[in-house]
Amino acid sequence: MSRKNFVGVVLGGDMNSYAVARAFYEAFHKKTIIIGQHPIFPTAYSKIIEGYYYEDLMRDDVLIKALKAIDEKYPDKKKILFGNTDYYVRHIMHNKAAISAISGNFIMPMVDEAKFDQLFNKSTFYQLCEKYGLDYPKCRVFHFDSDDVENFELPSDFPIFIKPSDSVIYAQYDFEGKQKGYKIENMDQLRRVVDTVRNSGFKDTFVFQEYIEGSDDSMFVYTAYVNSHHKVTAMTGGRILMHDRTPELIGNYNAITNACDTALCEKLKYFLEHIDFTGTCHFDVQYDAKRQGYVVFEMNIRQGRSNYYTAASGVNLAKLIVEDYLYHKETPFFIAKRSFTVSVVPKLMLKLALKSSGEKSYKMKNFYRFGLAPYDRGLKRYIYQMAWDLRTMKNHFKYNR
Repeated sequence: MSRKNFVGVVLGGDMNSYAVARAFYEAFHKKTIIIGQHPIFPTAYSKIIEGYYYEDLMRDDVLIKALKAIDEKYPDKKKILFGNTDYYVRHIMHNKAAISAISGNFIMPMVDEAKFDQLFNKSTFYQLCEKYGLDYPKCRVFHFDSDDVENFELPSDFPIFIKPSDSVIYAQYDFEGKQKGYKIENMDQLRRVVDTVRNSGFKDTFVFQEYIEGSDDSMFVYTAYVNSHHKVTAMTGGRILMHDRTPELIGNYNAITNACDTALCEKLKYFLEHIDFTGTCHFDVQYDAKRQGYVVFEMNIRQGRSNYYTAASGVNLAKLIVEDYLYHKETPFFIAKRSFTVSVVPKLMLKLALKSSGEKSYKMKNFYRFGLAPYDRGLKRYIYQMAWDLRTMKNHFKYNR
């Protein structure tokens, strides 16, 4: 197959999508098609992006309309389809039959909707962790439509951490003080948070779990690619250097460096191959000093928001998918251990953030600015990136007190 006969197509236009576009460009020198609801940075004003925008993209008929238009414009190209958020990934899965009916040109390297729901829901995911030997926090499931916080058995003493079992459902509710998850210090705070969430109309479930003590340097992310035959071909890991402290973005990270534990990689590989997974995923992991081992918090059934770190480590996800689905190439399993530092903010700002958080002396090797690729420069990108940098640093010092 000619290298001209395929293109990456990503639903959504945020950091995740730009990282996918960088991977495609670096592997094949090809633009990536972004289909979003409206132009946003960092995919806007990019030389490696071709953007198409539909305000009602989350409607099934609009998604199919958008993909038909792309297929008609590029009838001789295979389209490798990605979602940049959980909502878009589920949107693709839900419409998989209709997308396949457009033509035989769409490749969707991902699991089906039922498997997605099983892995995405924290409670059923932890059941699989128990079955296949991954350590996870002690937890209990709280049902907002039936459980009473006064009589609910907590998984551990305070502090605990609580979060929605299904973040897609949770995203449908808006209320003052909303966060992705909540560290709870005492019963009074737990009552207040539960009442606030319940008063929003939310009736699904939260996972109440033990709070694992640790600083930023105990947080890790591991990304894997599992081929169309359910075999893990590549895995890489990174240690978080700088978290996003904004309440609605807690859990995301702004800088990461290489850190790959071989034994943990093997455990994650065993897990993925035994649940018959396919596609790209990443795990949020923390080292627990009490257990003297790693604890898995969640699994995301897609590439991560800052997934360019995988390319920096030597794992180009775009290349692996193309070789798997188009060239049918068998890639032996490997663990990437190349040194890197990938940062959303400039090196000086990262050094200031690390100093403020008490990070030990750290030498930055192979430093990559995420949003300012050397082949994708322009005045508007610099202006938007500067605004992003200032906002990121302001929030870091505001919420890192």
